[in-house]
Amino acid sequence: MLLLLPKAEPAKVLEQYHVAMGTVVRIALYIDEDAAPPMFALARDEIDRLSAQLTHYGSDSEVARVNAHAADGWMDISPDLAEALGMALGIARRTGGVFDPALGALTHLWGFPDATRPPAAGAIDSALARTGYQRVQFDTARVRFSVDGVHLDLGGAAKGYIVDRTVARLQAASVAAGVVEAGGDLRYWGTKPDGRAWRFGIQHPRQADLIIAVDDVGLAALATSGDYEQTFEFDGHRYHHLLDPSTGMPANRAISATVWARSAMEADALATAAFVAGPQQALTWAAADDSVEVLVYYESGGMLRRVLSEGLKGRLEAAPDSPAHEL
Repeated sequence: MLLLLPKAEPAKVLEQYHVAMGTVVRIALYIDEDAAPPMFALARDEIDRLSAQLTHYGSDSEVARVNAHAADGWMDISPDLAEALGMALGIARRTGGVFDPALGALTHLWGFPDATRPPAAGAIDSALARTGYQRVQFDTARVRFSVDGVHLDLGGAAKGYIVDRTVARLQAASVAAGVVEAGGDLRYWGTKPDGRAWRFGIQHPRQADLIIAVDDVGLAALATSGDYEQTFEFDGHRYHHLLDPSTGMPANRAISATVWARSAMEADALATAAFVAGPQQALTWAAADDSVEVLVYYESGGMLRRVLSEGLKGRLEAAPDSPAHEL
């Protein structure tokens, strides 16, 4: 005898929010409710483990120990740090140092997110002499600095790296689909059980209530860097935390930059690079690599303007009432 079994309900999205890396991490999993608690715990544990290891704040992390001693000679480093640092240095070379994971002397001097006034010009010059990825020597599983006072700051890529690693752990645990997002760095995987296409929302850089909806472009990660994230005003001028490695001052060629890429770390680092380098250089990078798309807002002639790479054309839609992030 044949029985017609009821059709199984598709897994619905379940969400948790977790505070880490100085931001709120959103973990959204398409999973049965009974299976969800250990998967959320797995994600939280991976996020906390890696963020504690890769932060440059305090003195207990591995990055902090490297910053304290790598000028004295070669230091062995963990596979996690070796992977993150190797990838970050690769992107630094790829962007000509516009993205630079060795800006720690400068970022420490400015003191974001608690900064209230810009450093003196002489202090910036002194910090510039102790920055730059060229001063970091890396050999597979060890690192040293060629100049005393160099400090790693992986903040421009660590969130993306941690998102990628968290997604990899969830995939290995057979979670079929989901999204992990940390402060604007987003990675998705799988197919939604109901068959709907992935869509994402990007905050307009000057209208906080306006979300730009973007259809899926076939790249699994995106990240945004903007001049509205960490700011202060001093003596009639507004300063933000995205520093230009060539000047030591906040970059001024863009207002926001969003990058789509294959990994969240690549999107994270390239969003910083696109913001610093400006719209034309960002378009050049995207035109040379079919696994990168860019959307850059900038100011010209007193007006807000934007450029977007070829793969985004026809895929953007202003959606004032849409929720942010994945739609």
